[in-house]
Amino acid sequence: MKPAFSVIFFTVASGSGLGLMVWLILGRWLPGGVEGLPFWVGAALAGVLISGGLLSSTLHLANPRNAWRAFTRFRSSWLSREGVLAVLVYPLAAVYLLAVYQGRATLEGVAGVLLVALALAVLFCTAMIYACLKTVPRWRNRYTMIAYPLFGLLSGGVLWLGLRAWSAAMGNATTGATTTGAAVFTGLDGWAGVALLLLAAGALLKLFYWRGFADGGEAGLTNNQALNLKGSVRLLDVGHTHANFLTDEFGFVLARERAQLLKRVAIVLAFVLPAVLLVGLPQAAPLAAISCLAGLLVERWLFFAEAQHVVRLYHGQRRI
Repeated sequence: MKPAFSVIFFTVASGSGLGLMVWLILGRWLPGGVEGLPFWVGAALAGVLISGGLLSSTLHLANPRNAWRAFTRFRSSWLSREGVLAVLVYPLAAVYLLAVYQGRATLEGVAGVLLVALALAVLFCTAMIYACLKTVPRWRNRYTMIAYPLFGLLSGGVLWLGLRAWSAAMGNATTGATTTGAAVFTGLDGWAGVALLLLAAGALLKLFYWRGFADGGEAGLTNNQALNLKGSVRLLDVGHTHANFLTDEFGFVLARERAQLLKRVAIVLAFVLPAVLLVGLPQAAPLAAISCLAGLLVERWLFFAEAQHVVRLYHGQRRI
């Protein structure tokens, strides 16, 4: 499939923003979270990431003004469900932040639970947009359904740890004591441990995914299977003499050597380097967050570039 950067940015940015929102909420319920100014900075960052991602998702449309139509098929379309639920995040987040500002613990707790559930639902809907497509075998599998929520939570978690490290640095810069509401950062703790587990799970998920689809693997599909015919079926004529829309959009070819290199880059930047920084240099958590997001952009580009639509079987390709 031809990668669309607007969609790649959307899935990574909005996913990390929703994940960060979940971590911010959980951080107020359990010890070791961020409070005061760092919390509000994190809330603003989550809002920017979610909003920027949603807006960018319309850029690949031929007519972005028709984006509103995505909200009209909630009963049958995962894309519509994602859009509706994503919009509902805003009023609920406003209620939650108002409760935090006014110190209304009960309202904060109820709104927080609903907001966490809504964020996870949006991430799942994003995953199902691709996992429900029978025409793209590399997407229609359990890996896709798990990857989007998992990557959103792990990238949001690393961002949250970066925010907490900045909070501690800001506190230490003021006469050697933490500022009001700033979290005390002591290196590895339960929060960092959860982030490391998520990073390890994310790396293993991608490695198993790539292994499963290597050399055909689970994605192996032939003309016989596409047409539900027995015997050996081969295409006699592709039906066109030059490139067309289908070959341009669905005929993207990624060199094997380049794919292998990008896979290594994605694993190192998205999972390995952030984990090493969190363990060896916890104060560099902001750098770990930047590395994680950069690696996920590469991973998401590969997710689209390696996907093969069944229409390619009718344009000369023997197997997808």
